Amino acid sequence: MLHLAGRQSNMKKLLTAFFSIALCGTVLGAGDDGKISSDATVNGRVKVIGTDRSSLIFAPDPRIFGRSDSFIETYDDGTDVGLWHCSVGAPRIIENSGGNPGLYVQQGGFSTSIPTWASISTRFQPGVNNQYKIDSIYTGDWTSLGVTGIAADLNVIHVATWATDRAVTLELLQMDETGFNVNFDATYTLPDLPDPPVGWQTYAFPVDANSPVIPQGWVFTHGDGTPGTDAEWSPFLHRIDLTSIGFYKPGFAYPSLGTWTLGIDNIEIDFQSTPSPTPTTTPSATPRPTPVARPRPTPPSRPSSLSR
Repeated sequence: MLHLAGRQSNMKKLLTAFFSIALCGTVLGAGDDGKISSDATVNGRVKVIGTDRSSLIFAPDPRIFGRSDSFIETYDDGTDVGLWHCSVGAPRIIENSGGNPGLYVQQGGFSTSIPTWASISTRFQPGVNNQYKIDSIYTGDWTSLGVTGIAADLNVIHVATWATDRAVTLELLQMDETGFNVNFDATYTLPDLPDPPVGWQTYAFPVDANSPVIPQGWVFTHGDGTPGTDAEWSPFLHRIDLTSIGFYKPGFAYPSLGTWTLGIDNIEIDFQSTPSPTPTTTPSATPRPTPVARPRPTPPSRPSSLSR
C-alpha cells in the first residue's frame, strides 16, 4: 500500500479526475442498447433505470440522528431521486430483490481504484453526461434545509482489490460557476475496514449544516487544498454539487485491479426544516404520484463509531 505524501488537495484532484473521466464514459447497458429510457422497464429479473424519476418524499420517520424529518430513497416505490451511480461505463440497474430489503441499485463489471457512489447536480461539469445528473435533496442547499446527517446501506457484492487502509468516506463538493473547478471540498471518514464488509451495512455520517464551526471529524478545504474556515462552513453547504460515498481514505492510493460489483439502498438524509414537497424534475420528466415512505430497515451489523 502506497501512502501519498502531500496535501489534502491530492485526493481532491484524484476524485475530481475520477468523476470527470467517469462522466465522459459511454453507457454500456445490458438489454437497453446503450440508451437511457424515460421509464423503468421490466426485463427478466431486473428493471433498467430511467432518468426521469425524481419524486421527493418528506415525512416523519424513524431516524438515525434523532431529528425531526428525513427522506429515505428505498427504490421500492419506483423512484430514483438522486441517480446514484458509481460508473457510467457499466449497466446501472434496479434489482427486483436482494436489497435491504426489496429493490436496490446495483452496478458491476467496472474497474476503479476508488469504488464510489455519487449523486451529482446539473451544475457539475455541465454538458458532460447530463443524463447521470439531477437536482435533488442529495445536492443543493443543505444549509436552508438544515441537514443533520446522511446515511446509506452499501453492499460490496464482488471485491476487485481490497486493502487494509480502506474505509468509507463521505465527500461533498461545491464547484465554481463554470462547474469545472472546485470551490470547496469536505470529507468525513469512518473507521478503517481491514477486510471487505460482508452483506448489507449501514454507514452514517453527521453533517450539521448550520454549525457555526467546522464539525468534529470533517476535513474542509478550498479547491486548492488550503484549509477552509469556520465562517465558510455554512455558506459552503448552501450549494452542494456532488455528494459521494466511497470505499477509500483521502490521502491514500489504491491499486485498480479486477472489477467491482456494488449495491446501494436506503439512502437517508435527515434535516431540521421541512422543505416544499414539490418534486424537483428534469424538463422532460413525466409527473408521478407521490409514493409513501417507509422506515429504514435494520441491517445485520453496522460500523461501531462515527468518529475517526
